[in-house]
Amino acid sequence: MAAGFAQPKKTKVKNFKTIFERMQDKSGEEEKPLTWYTQTLKSMAAEYKINPDHLNRDEKRDRNDAEDNQDNNHLRRFPRIGRLYFFEYKASMKYLPYYDTFPLVYVIKTNPDSFFGANLHYMHPKKRLIAIEKLRDGRIDIPRVCFHKYILDHVNGFLLDLAQAEWETSIAIPVEHFVKPRGKVLVPYKSSEVWAETQKTYSDRLKAKRIIKGYGKPSDIEEVS
Repeated sequence: MAAGFAQPKKTKVKNFKTIFERMQDKSGEEEKPLTWYTQTLKSMAAEYKINPDHLNRDEKRDRNDAEDNQDNNHLRRFPRIGRLYFFEYKASMKYLPYYDTFPLVYVIKTNPDSFFGANLHYMHPKKRLIAIEKLRDGRIDIPRVCFHKYILDHVNGFLLDLAQAEWETSIAIPVEHFVKPRGKVLVPYKSSEVWAETQKTYSDRLKAKRIIKGYGKPSDIEEVS
């Protein structure tokens, strides 16, 4: 399997199960190392269909797509506002004390060469569930420290656009991998330390309305506090 979400196959998944449920089946419900989860997720991503039209289609046409087509898993080159994505990422460490190499990001803004959103991995899994439940209710309520800018050129392969049916279980997949520089080398940074730092400023949250279905447009998201 190539690095990132590249070389996808054009096959559909039968007998639908969420990603986490399928991972549990593969693992035999035994604890596995981080590399097993990341490689398994890449392999599963290759099973989701990739539509060349979706890779280059502008956002306006995507919003007019059939509703059932908008709530399937897709591999995409460009993110859409109001969606949740897994992807591999290699950040520039110039301004960051650490970063996540395998983010799970809810996107609220897009640019031609970048996008902005909340990486839910910066929160403890229990906090992620609260955030997902609020997103399902049409509300963004996430600590500001989770929001980051992502450069498209730093994304390795495609972005896995998750159907809403996958959102709740996706937060339980332990693929977050934080790293920090030590000289010229990147070394692991404990997730528990990231979660503790996020908790310190948890009350400073971005609260906004969000769309429930479709991909939306900037005016669909209005900050409310």
